[in-house]
Amino acid sequence: MQRNDISALLIALGVTAAMGWGMVYFVKHIWPYLPPWLSMLIFIFLAVMIIGYPILELARWSDRYLQRQKQQQHGSTPLKDRKDRRH
Repeated sequence: MQRNDISALLIALGVTAAMGWGMVYFVKHIWPYLPPWLSMLIFIFLAVMIIGYPILELARWSDRYLQRQKQQQHGSTPLKDRKDRRH
């Protein structure tokens, strides 16, 4: 694992924890005042976000990791040393 991988992992964990805390706060304090149909739509949206974001971030990490592995096998320069690096 490289330094970029650790920072991406920490960011994903931090965002996940913040979203989880926000969901708990929302359910405890705001949820009782919402109509049932709106509660269900918001629940589905929040579930997709909380479950999907870490999966998306891990997929991005996996793509970067595989690209580095291919570059090391072919002997090309690593991405961080290239001047034409894209974000």
